[in-house]
Amino acid sequence: MPNRSLLSARRFALAAAGLVLAATSVTWLSRPALTAAFSLTGDSLALDQRDFRVFNNFLDPQANDNTFPHPNFPGYTGATMAIWKAHAEWGSEPRGGNGLGDGLAGNANIGNGAANFDNTFQGEAENDGGVNGNVHSAASLGGGILSMVQFPCTDGWQVLYNEDFTWDDGPGSPAIGTMDLQAIATHEIGHTLGLAHSSVAGATMFSSITGNAGNQRSIEADDIAGLQSIYGVKSASKPHISALSTATDVGSALTITGSNFAATGNEVWFTAAAADGTPAKLTGVASTMGGTKINVVIPATAAAGEVLVHTPGTGGATLSNAFPIDIGSPPGSYILSGPGLAGTGGAIPQLTGSGDLTSGTGVHQLLVQLAKASAQGSLFVGLTEGNVPFKGGILDPVPILVQITIFADATGKVVLPAVMPPGLPSGLTIVTQAWFADAAAVQGISGSNSLTEVLP
Repeated sequence: MPNRSLLSARRFALAAAGLVLAATSVTWLSRPALTAAFSLTGDSLALDQRDFRVFNNFLDPQANDNTFPHPNFPGYTGATMAIWKAHAEWGSEPRGGNGLGDGLAGNANIGNGAANFDNTFQGEAENDGGVNGNVHSAASLGGGILSMVQFPCTDGWQVLYNEDFTWDDGPGSPAIGTMDLQAIATHEIGHTLGLAHSSVAGATMFSSITGNAGNQRSIEADDIAGLQSIYGVKSASKPHISALSTATDVGSALTITGSNFAATGNEVWFTAAAADGTPAKLTGVASTMGGTKINVVIPATAAAGEVLVHTPGTGGATLSNAFPIDIGSPPGSYILSGPGLAGTGGAIPQLTGSGDLTSGTGVHQLLVQLAKASAQGSLFVGLTEGNVPFKGGILDPVPILVQITIFADATGKVVLPAVMPPGLPSGLTIVTQAWFADAAAVQGISGSNSLTEVLP
């Protein structure tokens, strides 16, 4: 077992080729076809293999210590969220329309693939799924193996992470002595999509990493070129989801707004409550308004996760981007914009919220993480997004109605419980943003993304 105290100085080969211990790896070694700097395995995932799940059996506390929810990855935290973010990185467009969710300035925009490819998150599995289950899980692999993918992947895959290493779920830089789960997952997912190793240093699919890999969460130009060579450059006709209505409960009416939906014969795919790897699907769905609106009722088989629209056909250009949906959440909604302004360690303070936003009775909380440890700051509150330049970043709540002094704890977190005042109208928007004194920021102040609360 490698000495964990030396992790920051050593280089670790990533799982592919000879590091995969499955018998299938012998066949795989002769398969890559060199194309420019990236190389290909010959695999590609058809639409019936776009699902993925996580068996969250990680034993290290650091793998599941991110307990703050995020609107772009609803219903899950910890290792599951970190791996979900890694899949979203390969998606055709920025996650949730804004790309937010990562706490590092170097990856402030999740969703960079720009290809005819999108995954569908199907929840947490009850086991490792076997070699064809499309499941991520931890396992005791022994030796210096960091992680591995079972090949070939065309008919399904498995990603395993060695429990001999300590895994960190982020969202900031991984702690010393740990490995960045999101970064390593991003690399391994590339293998499942059909990418072998790249010869470009700094590419996510490069054959080795330095330190704990915190800088390799974002796919780079060579990775994108490889993805597009397999699935094609994102088509102008690919269906696109831009927004969802605020319906959250099973049985509620849901309006999907976007473009390029078929007049008839659409399918709407949800994360399935059964978490068996098969999306919950509504079939034979029509669109309105020239292919820009779809109206459905959320089925009882759906759960918090994401929704996609599939138009008639079998190619990747017939499946939309994956859009987050928080089915079963309390009344009201939380909307993000940003990304914010980085401070110490290149971390961008992350502002999220959770709970009931009903006027007079709603109990909720605002949550901040990745602020400078023990820093003093201010929470600004307004009713509109003014988007005013401020200290090298953007101040969103303008005009400011309330300024609240806040203090980050020793881990850079702030928890602000609140009760929504009575008498506020339905649909009211409350815009919040946190700023902190931080000498490492461009003008001595770091800023979070903004968070808009929409009252039910």
